[in-house]
Amino acid sequence: MPSKYQPQVSSWREDLHKGIYTTQLHLSNNKKLRYATDDYCEFSRRLSGMSPLLRILMITIASATVLLSLVVLYFVIPIIFFEKSKTRFIFIPCCLLVFFGMYIFFLMASNIFFAPEDCPIRLNRKTGKVYIYDHFLLYFGAWSTFIRSPFRAKEITVKEFNWADIQGCMTSVSVPLASGGMVRNYRLECVVCEPNTTKVIDHFLLAAYSSLNYYEWMWINSYMAFSDNNLDGELMPEEEFTWPIKVNWPEEIDKKSKASSLEEYQKIDAEYKKIKE
Repeated sequence: MPSKYQPQVSSWREDLHKGIYTTQLHLSNNKKLRYATDDYCEFSRRLSGMSPLLRILMITIASATVLLSLVVLYFVIPIIFFEKSKTRFIFIPCCLLVFFGMYIFFLMASNIFFAPEDCPIRLNRKTGKVYIYDHFLLYFGAWSTFIRSPFRAKEITVKEFNWADIQGCMTSVSVPLASGGMVRNYRLECVVCEPNTTKVIDHFLLAAYSSLNYYEWMWINSYMAFSDNNLDGELMPEEEFTWPIKVNWPEEIDKKSKASSLEEYQKIDAEYKKIKE
């Protein structure tokens, strides 16, 4: 049975219940909660494992691969032109393969160099608004990665949605192992529908897992419904070293997302509309 939210997100597994979750134990936030008040909360969407050490390691690998590819081309091109002509038939496919590999590693290096320390989601339960801080290469591996210029790696977008229009879906991808068996990865995707419909107009990643769980989704649902009794309020652990590129919410969005009421939100919105006119 397909998802009721159409068009269906890629690798869809199941639609998630939206509403208050009540359990005997505290609802965990997977240590993704950056901070929370009675008005709003902010969750990390940092992909697991992207520590400063791993960033440096990946930069080294990507740079070494690009340099190695250039060296190979430097030595291969003279051979192609001075050796037997039949080797020239191999030249074009080899060059395409090398340039494709260089492009992929260039994208990886751009992501590592320019991606902010996090791409959080901020939810205001007093106004019913949700704010997404998105980096251009957050969805590395999607088709948009290959059809958009890698020189836009610094691109940051901030989107505002109504919580009432957001629904949850779980997706999963299986990868076979050479030794046998499968490794399955899960992604908790949020789809944004047109008001009072199941027509999807946008979607964003909430969390990625190595095992099936819905912790962040359950926590957020209960928080947005003002059901705080069994919410785990543990914040993200602070790292000794943080990436130099910080999360920088635009001033207008920062004020709107912290509004204590819909009236305050509308007042802020009106003020900034006057400034833009």
